[in-house]
Formats: sequence, structure tokens, C-alpha cells
Amino acid sequence: MAAPQNLTPIIRGLVRTLKANTSLKDALAGGMWEGVAPLSQPYPLLTYGLQYGSDKWFHDSLLKRPGYNIAVWDTDLGQARNLDQLVLETLWDADLGIDQQSTVLCRRVMDLSSTHVDGSGDTVFQVGGIYEIWADQDL
Repeated sequence: MAAPQNLTPIIRGLVRTLKANTSLKDALAGGMWEGVAPLSQPYPLLTYGLQYGSDKWFHDSLLKRPGYNIAVWDTDLGQARNLDQLVLETLWDADLGIDQQSTVLCRRVMDLSSTHVDGSGDTVFQVGGIYEIWADQDL
């Protein structure tokens, strides 16, 4: 039996789905970044990263259940919340088009919000959530 796929196809599907929403993509002056965004990027921007992952094995398939932290960062709290809502609407029950896997579920399972001071001394609001994706792959 061949080894199962890692999380690469899932994150590709997730990012592809986010970027397909042109309203969201156009509103993010600083773009979308895995992990952290470079300091030189303007606000608003979006970051995403793996928060956790688990696998459920069955006789002939594998159910991957990663959770991704997806957050909008902006100096305007209202705009950050509006963009976060757009992210939620984009991903809720979305078929992520994951290579060689089927998306069983894509749901927000936790809300996140915090305030930071960036390197320029500006107050920046981080608004987002944890999105759990269930992706099934045949073995």
C-alpha cells in the first residue's frame, strides 16, 4: 500500500478557495501569507497556518482532520471583522477541490480575536478563527 498524502493538497485547496473569492483577494492590500507576513506589507492582510492535525484510519481510507488558523489583520477593527465574515462565507461547507481527496467538511470551529502593536507602533487587530477540514482519501 502506498503512503497517504500529507497536508499539502489540503492547504493548496484552502488557499486556492480563498484566492478564488476576488472580493476578498482584492480587499487584502497586504495579500495572504502562510505563518507570518513580512513587516513591509500593508494592512489589511490575511495569515493562515496549521493549528493541529489528526488522522482517523479506516480499513480502506484515511480521514484527515486538520485545523487551520485563518486571521485577518488590520488597523481598522470594523474592516477586519467584515473581511473575517467574508472568509467565513467563503469557506463554510466549501468544496476545496483537494487533489485525490474529497472534502467531507469545512467548518469554523473556534473564533479568535486579539490586539497587537506592530513594529511601527500602530494598533493592529487580528480577527479570525480555526477552520477544521475533514478530507477523505482512499488508500
